[in-house]
Amino acid sequence: MMLRSLFRPSPLLVLLVSVSLSQAQVCGAASSPANPASTSSESSCLELSRPVRPWEFLDAVGPRAGLFGNEAGQFEAWVYPLKIFRDFTLRFHYEGHIIPAESLARTVTVRPESSSILYASDSFSVVETFFVPPEQSGAVIRIETESRKPLEVEAVFQRDFELMWPAGLGGTYAFWDEKLHGFVFGEEQKKFFAVIGAAEATPSTEEYVTNYTTKSESGFLLPSAAGKQSHTIAIAAALNGRENAEATYRLLAARSGSLQQEAAKKYQNYLQQTISLTLPDPKLQCTYDWSRISMLQGFVTNPLLGTGLIAGYRTSGTSARPGFAWFFGRDSLWTSFALDSEGDFEHARAALDFLSKYQRTDGKIEHEISQSATLVPWFTNYPYAYASADATPLYLIAMREYAVASGDVGFVNEKWDSIWRAYQFLRSTWDADGLPQNQNVGHGWVEGGPLLPVKTELYQSGVGAQALSALSDLAHYAGKEDIRRQLAEEFAKKRQLVNAAFWSAESGTYAFALDNNNQKVVDPSVLATVPMWFGLLDPDKSNSMISQLAAPEHQADWGMRIISSRATRYDAGGYHYGSVWPLFTGWAAVAAYRHGRPHAGFQALMANALLTYAGALGSVTELLSGDFATP
Repeated sequence: MMLRSLFRPSPLLVLLVSVSLSQAQVCGAASSPANPASTSSESSCLELSRPVRPWEFLDAVGPRAGLFGNEAGQFEAWVYPLKIFRDFTLRFHYEGHIIPAESLARTVTVRPESSSILYASDSFSVVETFFVPPEQSGAVIRIETESRKPLEVEAVFQRDFELMWPAGLGGTYAFWDEKLHGFVFGEEQKKFFAVIGAAEATPSTEEYVTNYTTKSESGFLLPSAAGKQSHTIAIAAALNGRENAEATYRLLAARSGSLQQEAAKKYQNYLQQTISLTLPDPKLQCTYDWSRISMLQGFVTNPLLGTGLIAGYRTSGTSARPGFAWFFGRDSLWTSFALDSEGDFEHARAALDFLSKYQRTDGKIEHEISQSATLVPWFTNYPYAYASADATPLYLIAMREYAVASGDVGFVNEKWDSIWRAYQFLRSTWDADGLPQNQNVGHGWVEGGPLLPVKTELYQSGVGAQALSALSDLAHYAGKEDIRRQLAEEFAKKRQLVNAAFWSAESGTYAFALDNNNQKVVDPSVLATVPMWFGLLDPDKSNSMISQLAAPEHQADWGMRIISSRATRYDAGGYHYGSVWPLFTGWAAVAAYRHGRPHAGFQALMANALLTYAGALGSVTELLSGDFATP
């Protein structure tokens, strides 16, 4: 699998704050800015700014579209599931010179609804703001200039106009439309269309192909003027004809200002409507608020698939896959716990509903779904759709967590067939001892590398056991008491089995896994904190394990390594055998707090919280090196 270079949703941060801060005051409303430009303590948390780091990821996203790029101002545009263009950047024409925008990039500012870059020279300044309206299939780039002499701004890009991998469009084309003042992209079936342009824009360069030379760059010039000027670049697409793409394009161009205000209000309302905290640490306060925003921004509405949670955003470059902006099973399920914790039951239910929609006939829950899945035989001819073994038990656990938090017993009854089929699949994976297997079933948490092969991980067996406890409660909510009693007895036995099978008295730790010969793979791993979180493991042994995991070979200043840096199979850059995952750090913090170890929990909590400022502002990277605080 490709690496999730940027994992935007920060679910464990939301859950952790609610678990750990018993002294916090729970408020009815969050602090939110009346004026995005305000510097008051009430609003500053939702506006983060710093000097530009050209290499850092920067984005603006909405449910139907996204702009992904870097702080130097190079971007690509997606209207799901279409990639419109890449390498979008500005050039400034001033007094006979053409100056690339990236050479003048000075400050970056992010807000929930938009991201901005300030470009400044000794003679002019330009603010470029990226914005995606929540309900529109398009995006806006606003250009505000200030100059004593005429300044002309040129926008250039390379057209892609292709579907997200693995689907394809075939023959495509582009042309300049004088009436729209923009480029129109189309394909031979005349279903998929896109437009990019601006009022009064004129073409500066156009792509072409001949039998002796080619040019891939296209661009247009915005009107030249001195003083203060404002321009709106609109980007729109449709999967059902050119007229719809043009209608969205005109709407974005005409209403960009009011749409941005509406988006800002939407995020303010979201913070007010979910559980807010007043915290004494301003950085932790900011992290908590941005984590809620970030989770909301993980929801994508795809016209071909529906609405669900994606795993993260990143640029695709010359490929057709934007980071991990696919729908993921276990990523969605872990995030649903945090949505429950903050009281966002609407989106928690939507995430579960989406997964049930694409559940395999035998009950297995999906691992990943491309945004072009309905255009190719994704679920039958590709190996990714149902690759994980742990999404299915997590689905049962998440269903129980949602029902308990929301009281929505009707949803349990509505999904009972889906719930029961998931259980039947889980049972089919058990070995003779009753532990879920990896081989020929799907991976546990670890997907590859030197820690494999194994028969089953402690993590995987832990979530499998917890799923029985969850299903017992779900059966009670559905009025199926005979099933409830049977599953409760089965869970009690399974809990004992997991404790006995993985504890190593010699090392005083829980084993990472059992190998194919049922021998313990003794390397202690942070993955053990998941069954600790659920209360499955012996408290005294759990506390011994927490003490070991709090040591520096396991816990770096920036988070938890998957295994000790002293382990023979450790590699600082190994995706599943050495790197630091903020997700693991969150698991460790929750487990520590729930076992009465607040110092270890707080250390992990703050390691995660500070990542909100370390990379892409307001977002948390998926993983970092085990040796260096570097994504």
